[in-house]
Amino acid sequence: MVQLVTISREYGAGGSELGVLLGQKLGWPVLDHELVRKLAARLRCEEGEVKAMDEHAPTFFERLAAAAVVTAPESRVHSTPWPTDPDCVAAAAREVLLEAAQNPPLIIVGHGGNCLFSCRRDVLRVRVTAPFDERVERVARRSGMTRQQSAAEVRRRDADRQQYLQRYYRRDVNDPCGYDLQINTGTIPLEAAAQLVLAVVR
Repeated sequence: MVQLVTISREYGAGGSELGVLLGQKLGWPVLDHELVRKLAARLRCEEGEVKAMDEHAPTFFERLAAAAVVTAPESRVHSTPWPTDPDCVAAAAREVLLEAAQNPPLIIVGHGGNCLFSCRRDVLRVRVTAPFDERVERVARRSGMTRQQSAAEVRRRDADRQQYLQRYYRRDVNDPCGYDLQINTGTIPLEAAAQLVLAVVR
């Protein structure tokens, strides 16, 4: 019996929206944007700091800069320099997800949930995709960005998520075996996508 649904998504494909729909139809809690608030509380920092590092693997230069910062142990209590480190944010996200999943049912959006819970028998791992051009148009409409800006943002966020899975789970985001159900919202409307997932869950 499915008690945990993980939703992996390409940026602009509608994964968060699908999570909301499923939460409403199933009456299950959804851990998505709320995760940022939980991480900020755990790391004792501003939500904006977490959001900037959320689902983001550090670049070579970020790792170099982090290694160059030396902070005395006794000063960490007050300065808390580590929340701005993507590795610390990712470790905290893993802890929060593991704790939350101890009390199913639950829907988890992103953050490598499909990898973290791949060994659970009660998990359904969903992947939400859509054609690149369609995702660009969606992001442009909801954000007010130009199409060129939107395309750059989609590429950046897709790359971030791919690198995140590679760094923290050693998995390829495009590996079809990492998911139980893949849905293309370019051809399948969100409502129909929700019904597909519900059919499997129930």
